Amino acid sequence: MDQRVEYVVGILLDMSCEELINLPSWLTYGSQMEVGDKPHVHIMASGFFGTFYGTKGSLPDLPLREVEGTPLLFGTPIVEKRGNLLMIHADIIASAYFLLTRYEEWIRCDVRDEHGRFPGKESLPFRAGFLHRPIVNEYAELLRKWANEVGIDLPAPKRHFSILLTHDVDYLGPEIGLMPAVRNIASGLLGRRPFRQGISDAIVSCGLRRNACDNLDEVIRLDQQLTGLFSLGRCRSLYFFMAGGKSLYEGGYCLRSVRIRDRLHEVLASGVGMGLHASYEAGVNPDKVGIEREALQEASGVPIEKNRHHFLAWREPEDGLEIAKAGIRWDSTLGYADVAGFRLGVCRPVSLFDPVQRCLIGIEEHPLIIMDCTLDRTNYMNLGEDAAFKYVRVLADATFRYQGEFVCLWHNTVLSSIDTSYHKRLYSRMLDYLAGLLQTT
Repeated sequence: MDQRVEYVVGILLDMSCEELINLPSWLTYGSQMEVGDKPHVHIMASGFFGTFYGTKGSLPDLPLREVEGTPLLFGTPIVEKRGNLLMIHADIIASAYFLLTRYEEWIRCDVRDEHGRFPGKESLPFRAGFLHRPIVNEYAELLRKWANEVGIDLPAPKRHFSILLTHDVDYLGPEIGLMPAVRNIASGLLGRRPFRQGISDAIVSCGLRRNACDNLDEVIRLDQQLTGLFSLGRCRSLYFFMAGGKSLYEGGYCLRSVRIRDRLHEVLASGVGMGLHASYEAGVNPDKVGIEREALQEASGVPIEKNRHHFLAWREPEDGLEIAKAGIRWDSTLGYADVAGFRLGVCRPVSLFDPVQRCLIGIEEHPLIIMDCTLDRTNYMNLGEDAAFKYVRVLADATFRYQGEFVCLWHNTVLSSIDTSYHKRLYSRMLDYLAGLLQTT
């Protein structure tokens, strides 16, 4: 069987690579299937993996049809019963592959925002109106239903609903001292950042005002309202630290700073996880990921294999092999910056697959579902607090239904005492809601 098909079947049936060696004999995929005596499900291939693969001619047309209430990208929504054979004309294999591999982003390489990212509002799931639904999980549910209809009893999925609270540490406030104060004023005067921000940081550097953004201890205590109630398997938190980059979009701290190293060790001592926040520059040049990873390992004194790109700027699907080569085995970059939802069509961790080289990348992706600034920025979703909370509930409920992993991102800066947005209140409301979901399982 084609490795691309094996990859999707493994995800739909929640099978490991080892289990895929013995693919289920009751399931086949292709153009034709003869009726036999044993119960069987055959999915008719739509031709997606054929001649037009890798071309714009392979992209689905809108509007999409639905198979039993679920949007279908390829094939037709016809299900035929022929004795012990169920013939599925809905090509859920190609449809799931399209979403899981970021196939559209590879084909539509000319569609990018000002930061080189594929915009969520350009994506097929958004344009078709189902970004808020993990339809790969829906396909998996359909496949189990079809198997049951021909008498095939599949074991129940082993997964359970879990929560991953993540924080990108972009900024921890200015360093204290005369020279940092001078540098902050100079950066404002030279236009390297807003003048008012430069002066504000200089005041903090002089010790005249508390450094409100140096607040990781407060964020940890906030998370413990939820993580302290449940086992690590149900709820955990993870902090991503920057370790490089010199562009205008990078974070404002240096790992050589004694204060920053103290923060790294305080986070580790609290028992939460740590990962690399690969820089904006590393998003442009993936070969820099390894250098930054080594810098964070040296500063923290622990192995670093987890990552999330700054600005969510893992730009091209084919960059994955280079990122894996840098020693990254776990990632949580793949959510859209401009609209929240299920970018890969799935609400649980999955192995990533390169649609160009047609191979596994070697990275387990924990898809990011929702980010703080996505909700309120005027050029993103532009939601008020109550509307944002309502949408958070929609995404959390969908994840809960499929016993997935709800991955959210709140920056430490929006949880600080000086932030004027609604995000700190919204975060507390979300934690309360998630606690309620966990208590029902």
